[in-house]
Amino acid sequence: MLATLSKFIKINDLNVVGVIKREDYDIYNLLTIKKKANKISIVTKQTFETLEELNKSTDKKLPVLIVIEGKGVLNKEIDFDNEADVSWQKNIDHNAIYFTDLKGLKSNFISFCRKNIVEETISKFQKKGFQVIDVYIGSFLAALVNNVLKKEVLFSTNLRLEFEKEKLVGFTKQNEAVKTIDYQLGDETVSNIFLPLYGVIIHFFVKPKEVSKTANPALNSEELIYRKAFGFFGVIILAGFLTSLLMSYLMIQYYGTKNSELNLQTVYSNQSYQLILDLEAQKEKKLNILKESGVLSSKFLTYYGYEIIKSIPSDISLNELNIIPLKEEYKENKKAFFEAKTIIVKGETFREGSFNNWLEDLKNMKWLQRFEIISLKKDKKNKSIFEIKITLKNV
Repeated sequence: MLATLSKFIKINDLNVVGVIKREDYDIYNLLTIKKKANKISIVTKQTFETLEELNKSTDKKLPVLIVIEGKGVLNKEIDFDNEADVSWQKNIDHNAIYFTDLKGLKSNFISFCRKNIVEETISKFQKKGFQVIDVYIGSFLAALVNNVLKKEVLFSTNLRLEFEKEKLVGFTKQNEAVKTIDYQLGDETVSNIFLPLYGVIIHFFVKPKEVSKTANPALNSEELIYRKAFGFFGVIILAGFLTSLLMSYLMIQYYGTKNSELNLQTVYSNQSYQLILDLEAQKEKKLNILKESGVLSSKFLTYYGYEIIKSIPSDISLNELNIIPLKEEYKENKKAFFEAKTIIVKGETFREGSFNNWLEDLKNMKWLQRFEIISLKKDKKNKSIFEIKITLKNV
């Protein structure tokens, strides 16, 4: 279930708080980041002298990673070739401490502190309403950034980290205050004070194998993912419910209106029905007129004219092609009547044989119902003058 939810609900916005412990007070360094695709952008970098100031200036809707440094945090290099270091590591009581361990080139580098220090810090943050999802100890994770910086010496808060082949090989603690040193990470400028926080971000998203740490079952991102999923799906369900309610209301209004219309139609049904019959009769009459005129034919009337012209041999002269001609001579102020589905063809030729062949070709036209020779006569020059009436099929 969690794996499925994690594909849709991701933690891309974070607050990383570096808690630097002093004798009588703590310093809080806040790094707010936004992850988009594979790019991490820094939204804000701020330093606060009290938790109250941090509380007022921080968006507590974002999950928090805590990095504890300073008083009470010990840093140690464990050389596996040194029996004393190996024996020391075996005798560590992991139930009494919190640690963050980084594997270097030849050694392990571990930062650790007493468990109560971490629990007290977590408690303070949670009482203020912060969503703490993990805790890291020390400044060694700044070494993860050196894959980009490729430095031989890197300052992480007050630790001087030494590298060979981009792997951590040693460190020294700077007792005096270290001057602020800025490092360029792509488009972002990160100082040595905030560098461990940036290394923690890399670990949170990438989870490199060379890092191990104390796992606190009470602090994990699962609860946050479930909470976000509950809120996300809760909004969807609520929106769906409201949408259904709105649709139901609209449907009631719609069918109520339809019901009123039907009731009204029932009251005037006899008159309306008779009116519909009259309109249908008028419609049918007009369709018949259009049908007889050939307007509703599946082919334009010009198509038949084109087919006739195309079929006429070259030795026949076409004098007139009249599609749907008048039944009688047109007179002003008198209704004109047309011969539906009729074409009159007039022409002349000196070759009767060609004329007869053309008539045979006309018989094969699929759209031709019949043709009638109205007149066929010869003049003094032995030229045949003809008039043909063609009747079209119902197409």
